[in-house]
Amino acid sequence: MHIDIHKHATQDINQLWIDDPEAAAEVQVVLEQLEADPNAIDKLTTYGNNLIGQNNINVKPWEGARKKGDLWRFRILDTPATVYRVIYGYHWQTRQLCVFAVVHKDKFDYEDFNSSTNKRIFDDWQSL
Repeated sequence: MHIDIHKHATQDINQLWIDDPEAAAEVQVVLEQLEADPNAIDKLTTYGNNLIGQNNINVKPWEGARKKGDLWRFRILDTPATVYRVIYGYHWQTRQLCVFAVVHKDKFDYEDFNSSTNKRIFDDWQSL
């Protein structure tokens, strides 16, 4: 299973390595484990908790953004990365998963579609 990491998400992860290296390491490990998981699509498009390698993640659809695209978020439970959200989309026609952002929960408003981060995510989704 291949998971694309958008260049903006790569920038988020690079910044996370500076701001919170332990959380960045957790995110990196989970993304690598998802790459190796043949059931990644099912796990990332099923609401609730899923086991990815040794990590438990919580998956939820981004309900407010349904009109914009098939966007989701997961968080890695019981780790230094729990306060971060990995925002991604699933393009079912091509069976493509793409990570668009890694954001701190306190700096991300799911309902503010005019925020720079949300606009960036929506634009990146449209560029697929």
